[in-house]
Amino acid sequence: MTSAPPVAVPAQDRLAALFDERARLVAESTTDTTPVTTLVLLRSLDVADFVQGARLFAASLSEAEARTWMRSWTRTRFLFGNPENLTDRSPARITAPAGTAAWLGPCPSEHLPGVSRLLKPLTGSLPLLPDTLDLPDRTERPRRELQLATREVTLVKYLVHLHHTVAEATLLGRLGTSEPLRITHRPCLDARSAHDSPGYARVHYDADDSPVLRLYASLAP
Repeated sequence: MTSAPPVAVPAQDRLAALFDERARLVAESTTDTTPVTTLVLLRSLDVADFVQGARLFAASLSEAEARTWMRSWTRTRFLFGNPENLTDRSPARITAPAGTAAWLGPCPSEHLPGVSRLLKPLTGSLPLLPDTLDLPDRTERPRRELQLATREVTLVKYLVHLHHTVAEATLLGRLGTSEPLRITHRPCLDARSAHDSPGYARVHYDADDSPVLRLYASLAP
């Protein structure tokens, strides 16, 4: 007697389940509902440096800070700025290894540092990115793949999806600060062909006024 083939799960149903899982993790993180925001100052786009800085920042948080930031959906604001110009009044908690970005916070959303008012919000189009990017360049250790969607994604949206993925995977203990990664850029990620049980998946709406969900990032188990 042969077994019946597995029933295919519709893509939107699968994405909805991943979307709901994140909401559950956020709700269970803490009872402290104080809104907090992290500021990221970006001097230039260096994806490898940005990813490593995001991992180090998330890992630097205390358990209480991590839970509160998670409860705020790891809210982050991206600003044009040179980390070297930060003053003692607004010190960087973590600066990316190559100095292209710096992280401040998490701060109470109603009392953000002065740089949030002095510096311009990040804008712009997503530049041409390599198909694959290895972090670090050379290693004998196996790499985990992080797939990212790029079609109709602005620079800010790219950083938002990448940052949520890396920061939350680190906060949840699903990504280490020194794990070798291979970042793969694709126009679109097919929910049905992505990692069956992702280490982390970033799912959000395809557009602001659309109920359709889209997979923006998928970290291998």
